[in-house]
This record gives sequence, structure tokens and C-alpha cells, in this order.
Amino acid sequence: MRTTVRIDYHIHTLFSDGKNDLSDYVSEAVKRKIDEIGFSDHIHFEKAVWSMDFADLPNYINKINALKETSGISIKTGLEIDFVPFKMDTLMQVINEFNFDYLIGSVHFIGDWLFDNEKHIQEWKRKDVDQVNQQYFALIQNMAKSRLFDIVGHLDLVKKFDFQPKKDITNLLLETIEVISENKMCIEVNTGGLRRAPCREVYPNEKLLRMCFDHALPITLGSDAHSPEEVGADFDKAINLLRKVGYPEIVRLTKRNREFVEL
Repeated sequence: MRTTVRIDYHIHTLFSDGKNDLSDYVSEAVKRKIDEIGFSDHIHFEKAVWSMDFADLPNYINKINALKETSGISIKTGLEIDFVPFKMDTLMQVINEFNFDYLIGSVHFIGDWLFDNEKHIQEWKRKDVDQVNQQYFALIQNMAKSRLFDIVGHLDLVKKFDFQPKKDITNLLLETIEVISENKMCIEVNTGGLRRAPCREVYPNEKLLRMCFDHALPITLGSDAHSPEEVGADFDKAINLLRKVGYPEIVRLTKRNREFVEL
């Protein structure tokens, strides 16, 4: 019989662009009766102000392992990795030296453009939004085809600043979901868009989530917390949406192996 577990697999700490030490997130998760959390700090093929350095990985893992010994909840070791075509080899060689529970693959860059950063929002006004969506979802497809990752991070992040395509992109979305399914990834239902984005939506939105359900894509949950008070934030809304769409269960991950637990 499957068990019910409250999971938050998308948490950022001081190792990348989060605001607090790992222990602060654990304390908050215990208060909120979250059963299992996973740390998923950013890492990029090159050092950035919002990501950890390759050299930080041993300390990151050691700190998580120490917390596993002392906390009253289950803790998983993960990363959020930026997918950049043709630049992943060195980074993945380093990452694969360690034993992670899961890897989130995300797309934040289209070329050199960090499209989800408010500092670069003016670039949106110079772009063809339809073309941006084509480029973004092509990158998501390529990321899935790489088979480097377990979870697709914030699947429709491209909507963050609420620049909406003029053309119907349903076929593009369906094609993307089919590629994700073929390459055996799961997606996260990420509540970060409800708090920090003009779109004010869960990633993915209901329409896209229904497509995922129709294609039997497994899902997990993440708050995209950058501070302890965001752990498990808006999960009531996310869970209600998942139940409305029809999902009865979510995925938990251990050493990159899946287990299904009741929603």
C-alpha cells in the first residue's frame, strides 16, 4: 500500500541564491509538518552569483548528510542544473562523481539571455514572444533528450513575466510533453510562480498540467523556496489543482530511483 508523504524538492540555500542556511529550512519544514524535503541549489556550467561553485559540492553534500543524522524529517540531496546545449560535459562529470537523490534540469537561458531575470525584462519588449516560446520549448525538449536529469524544473517558466504568445502553441506543448515522456522524466508542480512572478500561476498551469496527466507524466512538488518561510508555500493550491486534474499520486526519489506515494 502506498503511503502519503508531503514532499518539497525545490529549496535554495546560501550555497546558491537562497537567503538562509540549510538548517533553517529544516526547522521550518518540521514546523509545517513537511515529511520530506530536498535541497536543490543552483549549479551552472560556469560560476555565477546565483549558483554554487563546483568546489562547493563536497561541503554542500557533507552539510546535508549531517542534517540527515540530526533532523526529524527525511532529507534528500539534489541540485537544480541549468541546461545549456553543448556545455554540459565537464559539469556533469563533476556531478556524477557524487551520489545524488535527484537532479532537476531547468532552462533559464535562451542563448546568453537570462530571460527570467527582472534585470533583463526589457529584452522581452524587443523579442518576438512566439519565437521565444519556440526557442524555450525546443531547449526543454533537448534537455529531456539528454537524459541527464530526473525532473523538469518549472516546465512553463517562459510565462513568468506574463508575455503571452499570440499564436496557439498547443502543438508545441504536446510535442514537448511527448519528448519528456519518451525520455522518462517527471515534472515538478512548482508554486514559485504564485509568489514571485507577474503570471501568478503555478508552473505548469492547469491546461499544461492536464496535458501532462493525459500523457501519464509523473509529477512531484516543489516550492522553489529561497527563504525558510517559503517551504511548502501554496501547496494547498497545488494539491487542489493536482486533484482537480486527476493525479492520485506523486513521485519521491531516492538515489535517482522513483517511488510513488499518495497525494
